[in-house]
Amino acid sequence: MYERYRFSWPDLECPNIVTRDLTILRKGKKKISVKLTGVKLRELIPYCLYEVPESAHEQAGAIPELRPGRILSRNLKISEEMYGGSVEEEMEQCFISYDGVYKARRGLSHIERRYVSTEIPDLRRWSATLDSLTRSSWGLEKSNQEARQALVSMSAHAAIEHGRVIDSHKVSARERTVQAGTLEDSHGRFNSGRIPLICFAGEKKLRKRTQIVRGIGRKMSFREVVLEQMIDALRNICTGVCRSQEYRLRSGWFAQSPDRTPRQVRQEADRLIQEARRLRQMVTRPFARSFNRCAVDLEAAAALLQEAANNRRSEPISQAKEKIGQVYRAMKELECHWRLEEVLFEVSILRESKQFVSALQQRIWHRTLQSVYRQLTGMEPLTGKHLEHGFKRPVLQRVVPHIQLADKSLMQDLPDLTGVYKELKIACDPI
Repeated sequence: MYERYRFSWPDLECPNIVTRDLTILRKGKKKISVKLTGVKLRELIPYCLYEVPESAHEQAGAIPELRPGRILSRNLKISEEMYGGSVEEEMEQCFISYDGVYKARRGLSHIERRYVSTEIPDLRRWSATLDSLTRSSWGLEKSNQEARQALVSMSAHAAIEHGRVIDSHKVSARERTVQAGTLEDSHGRFNSGRIPLICFAGEKKLRKRTQIVRGIGRKMSFREVVLEQMIDALRNICTGVCRSQEYRLRSGWFAQSPDRTPRQVRQEADRLIQEARRLRQMVTRPFARSFNRCAVDLEAAAALLQEAANNRRSEPISQAKEKIGQVYRAMKELECHWRLEEVLFEVSILRESKQFVSALQQRIWHRTLQSVYRQLTGMEPLTGKHLEHGFKRPVLQRVVPHIQLADKSLMQDLPDLTGVYKELKIACDPI
């Protein structure tokens, strides 16, 4: 029935668009379905897992299950129940629609995988430490001894924490972690410019280890592997955008300088436009909402820089800096969303499998929720403004109270995982 194919990871920036017939299961208590022909979809896994693109079908506007960015997963069991036997025709294959990649991953995570709650979160925290070392190294040559010592201490603490690793990728990542805390190069010269490259190499090793770990469990759903790869790819895009804006804000590029030429300003505007175009290509929910808003701000900043270059005025550059700061804060808010989603996912695994929550795991989740709470309610240190300052549709007033309630349920003598799960689901929806 099907032709042979060679699987490759989905390319978010150059997706494979296919057209097929299918049956969509509508949301509700009763199993109501809609048969559709000629539906355009982004192929994630041939025949069974898709992402809905823009303009998927002429009836898409009237069918919430076909909104752009939703994930469609085939369910042959439901198809057989609906049609009373084996299903061969494409039109009769029933698909469940998930509102975003995170909800799809939770929906497909029915297989017990204890390591998901241990090693992969640990690898993510380790990667975040390397990212912090990268950011701390910027401008280190102009910093005082206290700032330099803080970087060395961060590196040493991470190296000690991962001192008993055996896997070759983790051993290599630990070596990079130790090396990142050495401020002098092999010639004994102070050279902080090499630290980001060292950290990038360590992050690459950790990403490889993450992919290996995800393939270890024989019972692990392959569809979930693909969704996790998508999430990682989207997070890498977000991290890249965040780093770019942070570098622009920290480097002093927006400060008045006689060395800045109109040509340089136009080049920077072109780079902003390219970043905006890249973000607009992404339709995956819930990332697409932030990506579209950031694309608008990047385009506005680019227009202001073009105006500054054409009229040789500095005022529009200051206005562009505000837009760049807004994009940076949006990425920081999205980073908080990731962290909440990861806690929610880990909680859902333990809750469904009725596993015991260790005191260590409880403390880790508690620290994460407290950290996210402080970040969402406090002033963002780089821009000196509240995280949603300037946002047209602020949502944090609907998020923060539920983080507090989730933490309260977590820190009971006997953690209420159902309460934590319920509150975190509510907290994640608006972001």
